[in-house]
Amino acid sequence: MTPPLFTHLEGQIPLLRHEHVAILYRGRQSAFRHASFLAQGLAQGDLCVYLAPPDYHAEMRAQVHRLMPAGESSGQADRLRVHEGAVDFAALQELCRQTFDDAEAVGAPAVRWLEDGLWPQAAEFPMPHFFEFHALLNYQVKHYPSVAICQYDLDRFNTRHLFQAIAVHRHLIVEGTLVRDSPFYIPAEKFIPLPAEDRERDLIQLFREVGFDLPRLLSALAGYGRLRGVPSGL
Repeated sequence: MTPPLFTHLEGQIPLLRHEHVAILYRGRQSAFRHASFLAQGLAQGDLCVYLAPPDYHAEMRAQVHRLMPAGESSGQADRLRVHEGAVDFAALQELCRQTFDDAEAVGAPAVRWLEDGLWPQAAEFPMPHFFEFHALLNYQVKHYPSVAICQYDLDRFNTRHLFQAIAVHRHLIVEGTLVRDSPFYIPAEKFIPLPAEDRERDLIQLFREVGFDLPRLLSALAGYGRLRGVPSGL
């Protein structure tokens, strides 16, 4: 049974309840493009989380505040949790668990998780554990009305790391196209035991087929999404 619609991202791309989505973007300014995802959630009483490097926090808060109806932003401040990440895997798991526990305790209608994949670099967090956490996050979002969005800046994110980021997210947004049920998604029970080279094998093969050209790889992924008939236009 298909989960119900959760929201239209930027009013255009439909996201369903319980989805975990990776957005591939370019440039710092685009990192704040989805502030409306948080602002909409706050207006509805959702518990919203933003994980990003510390120097992104003020700009995201400002963008969210700008999008909130007059007089509402201050009253919803306690529903927006802003973090710079965690010091280790256990702390990151605890942050996630506490978020969903708090949402249930206060009766929040939903959890909205927005994360920028640059925070591990700023926090010196080990990347293998970062991807393992995201593999498991696919399960976490199934337990409460929620959507998790993880953003990756193609100008600053290592290409080999990008392959693993693609592998642990069931859904992608590439070149403004939603790729639902990506063919390169690896469920957590398979991803975590695999050696790094096996986690990346299928994507590296595709990368080789497009001449090790990242824009062509992204176009191939977006093309798969368009073939599936999902609306685009972000």
